[in-house]
Amino acid sequence: MNTLHERVERTVREDVGIVPYDSRWPDLFRREAEHLRSCIPTALIRRIEHFGSTAVPGLAAKPIVDMLVQVTSLRVARTEIAPVLEAQGYDYFWRPSFGDDVPPAFRRCQVPAGSRAAIRCA
Repeated sequence: MNTLHERVERTVREDVGIVPYDSRWPDLFRREAEHLRSCIPTALIRRIEHFGSTAVPGLAAKPIVDMLVQVTSLRVARTEIAPVLEAQGYDYFWRPSFGDDVPPAFRRCQVPAGSRAAIRCA
């Protein structure tokens, strides 16, 4: 098992290039959103959105489908959602969105290697 630091470093250093638009991205989003809705209690999720460059039809992008999952609370994301996703091989870690430790912050779930989606809980 990699340490939290190693998992964050792997994600930050991942070499990801820009590729032409892939018409499969909306379907990949839909399938991952359905999966999340099937394994996370409905009461904990407010909405799931496809955002970022892969959500823009025709736009070249990094081939990672970014998803935003609005949850009832970030505490709930850590205590109730993260264990469910980690048991399925997702990486979960807190990461500030600016600098080292200043708000606003978000929780990040990186799907298992080979899958190309990143989920942010807000």
